[in-house]
Amino acid sequence: MVFHDFESILTHIGAFGRYQWVLLLANCLMSVYLATVVYGQFFMTLTPPHWCSAPPDLLALNLTPHQLKVLTVPRLKGGSDDFHSCARYDVNRTQVMLNANHQPDPTWPVTTCTHGWTYNYSLYYPTITSQLDWVCDEDWKPPLAQTLFYLGSMIGSSLLGWAADRWGRLPLVVFCNLLGAVAGVVSAFSTSFVMFCVLRFVVGHTYEQLYGIGLILLLEYVGTAYRTVMTNVPMMLFLSLACCLMPWLAYGLADWTNFAIVIHSIQFLSIFFIWLLPESARWLLSKGRVQETLAIIKKVAKVNQKSLSPDVIKEVHEYVEKKALEEASTASVLDLFKTPVLRRRFLGLCGMWMSLAITFDFHMRYTKNLGFDVFVSFTLASFTEMPADLLTMVTTERLGRRHTAVWSFFITFLIDFFQVFINGDSKMTSLGMCVAGRFFITMTMNVMHQYTVEVVPTVARSQAVGLLLSLAALSASLSSYVVYLSKYGHYLPYLIISLVALSGMVSSLLLPETLRQDLPDSLHDGETFFTNQSCCYNPCTRRKEARPDDQTVRGATGHDNPAFEVTHM
Repeated sequence: MVFHDFESILTHIGAFGRYQWVLLLANCLMSVYLATVVYGQFFMTLTPPHWCSAPPDLLALNLTPHQLKVLTVPRLKGGSDDFHSCARYDVNRTQVMLNANHQPDPTWPVTTCTHGWTYNYSLYYPTITSQLDWVCDEDWKPPLAQTLFYLGSMIGSSLLGWAADRWGRLPLVVFCNLLGAVAGVVSAFSTSFVMFCVLRFVVGHTYEQLYGIGLILLLEYVGTAYRTVMTNVPMMLFLSLACCLMPWLAYGLADWTNFAIVIHSIQFLSIFFIWLLPESARWLLSKGRVQETLAIIKKVAKVNQKSLSPDVIKEVHEYVEKKALEEASTASVLDLFKTPVLRRRFLGLCGMWMSLAITFDFHMRYTKNLGFDVFVSFTLASFTEMPADLLTMVTTERLGRRHTAVWSFFITFLIDFFQVFINGDSKMTSLGMCVAGRFFITMTMNVMHQYTVEVVPTVARSQAVGLLLSLAALSASLSSYVVYLSKYGHYLPYLIISLVALSGMVSSLLLPETLRQDLPDSLHDGETFFTNQSCCYNPCTRRKEARPDDQTVRGATGHDNPAFEVTHM
């Protein structure tokens, strides 16, 4: 027998045995990390209901808090029963004592909250926003802090990708989690806006890599038939569950400091990855470390209770030595712009990822503006992750990658555009549409992780993914400002996001369908594959052809494991 690729080796050492179950459990834990790191800051910076504190001289009048509020805080215009959050009557003790019925005089002048704010914690808890008074004229600070988090991610995607190529995948997975844990825990003790932003910027550096590099590493040791399970099941179950439980963890702890400490402390468990997870086989081969690669292969076989004959071990040794020489040649991401087909497809991926990132992040953050309990609305929106993941697994195999991406983008556009014409007071309708939008944009997010790997040639895949994630982080950093525009009209954010989703759908049309197609390895493959497809190509209308055994196909074509990626910056 002759080993043509790593998949054929996995058939001898176990494509999904006890060893892969350990890897699956590690991926489940990393899915929890991803949820808490990405969404945790949302619950640290919530803005509780607030109003201007009364002047100190009025506190001696023995009035109840409600009487003070009615007396000193004007109501919103239009006959609303709600009080103004950022203004109070400029009234002193003498004027109040002359007003025997303790009712405000509409002729009193109005001023800003010169004596601070009073916060209502009946349905909320102290957050850094209330602790440092990031409200009214300083309500721009929470969105900016979130933007800096994503800017950190944009820089980290490239910087840490280079570091992973230099020092290995496994050390970077552990390092990113530990760095994020330390910066996250320390951020819980922030006493200023600058301190909080710097520490969240550091956390942002790590969040793409703490999961992305780890997932690629794990997929290298799982058979093709089980790769969907390894990728989607942890996301469908553990990420969804973490997102649903996180609001109630924050509510139960009732303090943003304790919440930040808890969600980042669990990242310290990643120290055990040093002993539980293997190093990337392809990275070891690219560094000429053949013996270490052979040692990992033998360990996987031993844990999976697979015996390797001397002849098999000899052929494995010959294969890894051959691959160690071949892995020296790779391409740059700039090569993707040199030919017309690759350039068009990669630009399409750029447009899709940027549209996807801001739209997905918007649907998560806008839940606090729906007028419902933010904890309930966030949970309902997060619960869509599970059925969306499940439906994506079905549609990508039945309808294809492109149709799933195009139609999920298009339905998201319709939902968000419909929101533009809904009255802002229709809370139940808005909540239902927001949850529906989250469902379909989650489908788009899920298919894009797989779609990207299948479109970009192997020789430039890791660099391309790093660039796409950087662009996605840059785009996502703008979502908090889109949400912020709701103060000027509930329709404005939805109008912007609907147009962004529509642009993502248009970008999807630039990509080929990759369902049941061989993956491109070289730049030449990337330029010529799938060129016979029309714009409306639909794999569902084509009769499913009998295909030879997967192992025979791989042996004939020489395609390598698509999860093998080496980052060269």
